[in-house]
Amino acid sequence: MTTWFDVTTILGWHRPAVGIIRTEAECAAYALTRISNGEDVKFCSFNGASGYVDVSADHVASTLKRISGSHLAVATIVSNQGQHKKSLEARLKEVALKVTSRLPTKISGLLYQFFQRRRTAIIEGVMALRYLRSAMLSFMKPASNSHVVMKVKTDLNIAENPFSKGDCYISVGLDWDNKDLVYLYKLKKFMGMKVVLCCYDVIPVRLPHLCVGDVAAKFANYFTDVAWCADKIICISECTRKDLQLLLSELGAPEPAMSVIKLGCHVSQDVASVMGPEVVSLMKNKYILFVSTIERRKNHEVLYRAYTRLIDKGVTDLPQLVFVGMSGWGVNDFLKDLDLDPRTKSYIRVLNNISDSDLVHLYKNCQMTAFPSLYEGWGLPVVESLAAGKFCLASNAASIPEAGQDFIEYLDPWDVSVWADRIEWYVSHPDELLLKEKNIRENYVVTSWKGAAVSVFEAVESPVAPFLKSVTGQRDAEAFEKRVNDIQCKND
Repeated sequence: MTTWFDVTTILGWHRPAVGIIRTEAECAAYALTRISNGEDVKFCSFNGASGYVDVSADHVASTLKRISGSHLAVATIVSNQGQHKKSLEARLKEVALKVTSRLPTKISGLLYQFFQRRRTAIIEGVMALRYLRSAMLSFMKPASNSHVVMKVKTDLNIAENPFSKGDCYISVGLDWDNKDLVYLYKLKKFMGMKVVLCCYDVIPVRLPHLCVGDVAAKFANYFTDVAWCADKIICISECTRKDLQLLLSELGAPEPAMSVIKLGCHVSQDVASVMGPEVVSLMKNKYILFVSTIERRKNHEVLYRAYTRLIDKGVTDLPQLVFVGMSGWGVNDFLKDLDLDPRTKSYIRVLNNISDSDLVHLYKNCQMTAFPSLYEGWGLPVVESLAAGKFCLASNAASIPEAGQDFIEYLDPWDVSVWADRIEWYVSHPDELLLKEKNIRENYVVTSWKGAAVSVFEAVESPVAPFLKSVTGQRDAEAFEKRVNDIQCKND
């Protein structure tokens, strides 16, 4: 029996690995070690035009090397002379100051204020031009057709595939975007394969108002297809497993076997001696760190409101509040508040395009971290904080307490007054933070990414319960078969 690991997602990824990308990349790296040990493991990818194709181990290795080094495009780079390349923002600011310095003081002051208020828009505009240039280069010199995700639905021939009878197929990637699960179901039936898929969370169905667009119906359909297609579903937390079981029951879908794994934590201890200018400036002050994409679900606003409450109360010795992450969906008004509110201008900093090395510096030197997210399938920033030996004030929602265990404190994510009170208390009790850090260093056990990858393959190799503990029986099985046949007829 050959174990096939799907690498479709990482083959088409050209940015630093985060979240799901990190999971697929680390599992692929572990699979390479199994291949080098002579084990029967192979790689495959899915293409909307030709179905599944074999991918060489060498190609996967080069892809992993590309992803692991992609942060260099935005990170601080050390030259042979020991100098560092300045960040894009620093270089633009330097040019602007050089130009305005030649103008009369009154005019230069007005211009500086004009551009300062539009700093974020200017930076994002320049970055957009860079991405457009990259996209044009990719368009003129496309990647190999066998590794390009194609959305076009075609009549795929299930007889043409790289698998053999009894093989096992694993996918932990962005399957809702670049897979055809109906085709995979047909292929599984035809080849007699075992299929193992992954569920990270059910947020698009449970909290669709916190996602882009109307995604509830799309993802409800996706999770139903996963349930019919998979012999086993890997979940990244007990919370996710329970949420998925409840959702499948509500949808009238079957419940395959499920297993729970812990994701790894990627906080390297290898750091560059030279830091980016933004990070250097932060090292001079005390700060609380919040690492996450800035979007509604992550709930940055509760921290902003907690700080405004403390400032209005007259608290003057607050540490800076540092948000590290790119801007996401639904936060334009919030970012405008941060930019215009005079109370928090000197307290709240927003950083993005931070290198892995700089992120380690930020974790190591912060007073503590915060994570007020409204819902998580796991809570990676929490375990990153613990791996760095730092205490975290976190939301008590969903899987976050499962990730942080007894090492951190949990608060209601909606209660601004509680967040304000606890931030003020910890800021004024630094000795208590030191005790918390001591407990974390001595007792917290970090799950490595290799350990997470081993868990994925162990879940595959463990016995699988008889397929489909259906809650609605044969009638639904026939309905799904009819759906598959209807799609086939349309293609014909």
